[in-house]
Amino acid sequence: MTVTHPFHPLHGQRVRLVRVRRGSDPDLIIRLPDGYHGAIAASLTDYAGACEADSGATVPALLSIEGLWQIAQFIEQQRQRHLLAGGLTI
Repeated sequence: MTVTHPFHPLHGQRVRLVRVRRGSDPDLIIRLPDGYHGAIAASLTDYAGACEADSGATVPALLSIEGLWQIAQFIEQQRQRHLLAGGLTI
């Protein structure tokens, strides 16, 4: 089966199913690429068929451009404050 959730570290990789733990969103015990076993929610894979992520839906950006600009301004303010205090440059 394939990991289909766009933000999962194994996104797009095929993994081998070892066993299933029952539940409303069953945990799938899988063999990881390094040979170890791990658990992943079935909803993050194509285990039950096609998922919403495969339906052509666009994945939203994690941060907006405005948010990135605010972060950049904050970092620059902190750098200036640190320089005025006589500290080392960042």
